[in-house]
Amino acid sequence: MTRRISALLLVLAVTTVFAACSDDGGGGGGDSSSSNQPITGAPEVSVTGENLSFTPDELIVTAGDFNVKLTSEDQFHDFEIEDADGLVQASSGKTAASGFTIDDPGEYTFFCTVPGHRAGGMEGTLTVE
Repeated sequence: MTRRISALLLVLAVTTVFAACSDDGGGGGGDSSSSNQPITGAPEVSVTGENLSFTPDELIVTAGDFNVKLTSEDQFHDFEIEDADGLVQASSGKTAASGFTIDDPGEYTFFCTVPGHRAGGMEGTLTVE
């Protein structure tokens, strides 16, 4: 009986390790991913994440649909816009794109959600015209 419990615990431990190490698209693993897909035919803006900053840190788009292409130069980064749905994620040396829709003109803040990155200055301004 003790051997069965030990074997069961071993299987459970191995399963937990594999689950924790697998890339589900969130948080920081994998090559490149996004929480939504690019919007066909929508204009695209490009941004690069490196050294806890975005280049450029000011983007201008027309109200409606647009795509953001994120290139990460040095480590995992992502791109989120306050008050908008969507997220783009890219690992070091990778590029990913995702579609966004913002219908209301104004200024929005975009930032990296990786812990410590936004606090380190990784944010910018998106102007929707």
